[in-house]
Amino acid sequence: MISAAQLVEFETCPRRYWWSLKYENLRVSLIRALYAALHAGLLAENPERAAEDKFLSLAASPGLDIEGHDVYAIAMHHAKLAGIVAAALRSTTTSPWTLFPATDTWESACYDMGDGKPRRIVLVDRWSESRKQEEIYSWRTMGEACGLDREVFVTAVTIGPSKDKRRHSAWTRGYRHPQNSALRFRLNGGKQFSADWLAQWREDAGVPTADWLTKMHDDGCMTDMVHTMNVPVPTRKEQYVFEMERLAGEIVARREKPPMRLAGCFGFNQCPFVPVCHGSLPQEPFRYGFKKR
Repeated sequence: MISAAQLVEFETCPRRYWWSLKYENLRVSLIRALYAALHAGLLAENPERAAEDKFLSLAASPGLDIEGHDVYAIAMHHAKLAGIVAAALRSTTTSPWTLFPATDTWESACYDMGDGKPRRIVLVDRWSESRKQEEIYSWRTMGEACGLDREVFVTAVTIGPSKDKRRHSAWTRGYRHPQNSALRFRLNGGKQFSADWLAQWREDAGVPTADWLTKMHDDGCMTDMVHTMNVPVPTRKEQYVFEMERLAGEIVARREKPPMRLAGCFGFNQCPFVPVCHGSLPQEPFRYGFKKR
């Protein structure tokens, strides 16, 4: 049985794939923790609470892959982000989502929100036509469509750019009116907020989640921050299945020390083994504190 995550990670860098299987991460990146927290929220009765608790649990152990004096504040910021996104995605259904069932050969990472359709959730810093194409032709989408032999629905959630280890978007930040303290995310006519509007981070605002989401809707944020597209089974499905089987065969033919690929070192989800591959010590994870599973 193969999965999209295996295909993506192995194709990105075989060394990263095998070391991830053999060694425990010293810490977890912010984006991985966000995905894990969102996953917990989507499957729980109380999505917001479950997502926040999961993120803070990961921040405590194994810890977040960040440094600085404000680690707790950064963790709380991202916990609130995970919680409100989970609450927003679950707002159309009363029951927890479930994992889409696997087949004899494919382990799906999609969700079923109750309509029987496989659905992917992807977090992006911004949504563009190029990112749309990237997601459509990723193994995480194309692999699911071919592995399940079904149309896949992809929901992209824009969480904003990362600045000073905080995400800047309407999920996390609004503005208070200088006189009446009304919360806004956008001004009519596309006007910019003047200097006398006070920026308000969600974790400090004390605004109920339902009220925050309602105001986001009223200010027209959702249409730009949540995009859903349906990806059908490709016409030439056999060519993708052939590549999936080829990669699966390479994965099975395990190598003790696979080659590294520099293209997989950095990006939206930085490889945890970057210090090992680019450090001054011999390239063995245990020399950098990694412990075998």
